[in-house]
Amino acid sequence: MSVSSTPSSPRYPGADRDARPDVSTIEDVLHGAGYRSTRPRRTIIETILDQAHPFTPEHLLAAVHRADPSLGRATVYRTLEILGALDVLTRVVVAEGHSAYVVGLPGHRHHLVCSGCGAAVPFTACPVDHLMAELSRTTNFAIQSHVLQFIGVCPACQPTP
Repeated sequence: MSVSSTPSSPRYPGADRDARPDVSTIEDVLHGAGYRSTRPRRTIIETILDQAHPFTPEHLLAAVHRADPSLGRATVYRTLEILGALDVLTRVVVAEGHSAYVVGLPGHRHHLVCSGCGAAVPFTACPVDHLMAELSRTTNFAIQSHVLQFIGVCPACQPTP
């Protein structure tokens, strides 16, 4: 799989900042799951990849309409749902308390979200595996997955000393 980095994104130690797919990688994921590559989907994917920060469906719809006013709401929302199911999009909770999406390579990942600028930095280290096993053992829950997100202030938004 090929990845591209976000051009103006700072690098953070321990973060997987460069783990960002490109259009062809996302289309390969779609094809692998039996979905066709269409012009509307490609426009939506390109618009998603243009987003520098987590985005809401409404924000994406407005951006897609600037690129192609003929694309309908249902097409955008359906594509978001498909990409979410294929683990290309992940939902995060932003500082304002609402859900937004971030794009990434399929696979297990978590995020650091800046409460100042809204930047979302993915990381794959998973510090809760042991806790999940222990919880499963002590509660008899068949834990299927988990979500981990940290909210803080990125270096660019921190006040200078």
